[in-house]
Amino acid sequence: MQPTQVTTADDSVVNLLVTAGRLTRLAGVISGEELPRAIMRALAVLDEHGAVRVSEFARIDRCSQPAATTLIGRLVADGYATRRGDPQDSRAVLVELTPAGRARLESARRAFGAAIISRLSGFDPQRLARLDAELSELLDALKTAGRH
Repeated sequence: MQPTQVTTADDSVVNLLVTAGRLTRLAGVISGEELPRAIMRALAVLDEHGAVRVSEFARIDRCSQPAATTLIGRLVADGYATRRGDPQDSRAVLVELTPAGRARLESARRAFGAAIISRLSGFDPQRLARLDAELSELLDALKTAGRH
């Protein structure tokens, strides 16, 4: 009889984060989606946060401001984002998704989802729904806790 391994909440959170990262990378590999990970991540940041300054984008994406400027320049060149003046500070620029950027992100996400679901034929759809609900609840709790 093997001893029961006690997992702390810290261990569970670390394992959850590692697994989520691996799941996302696997989906990217098996989907055949050619959108570079940095571009998809940038689109996702703008989708989640709306119009942001380049410095705020860099903070959220955890990259340098020059790297953020280059990445945003690519999004703008591809028609996925636009730049406009910040009405609260004439020296600053806000970056936001275009409808084309939002559609491209949705397309990539759908490709990821289709790739994953194609490998889960024996997996209970209700279990997937419960996992989705649990992760959404966890994310909401984290966002709420961050506001206090």
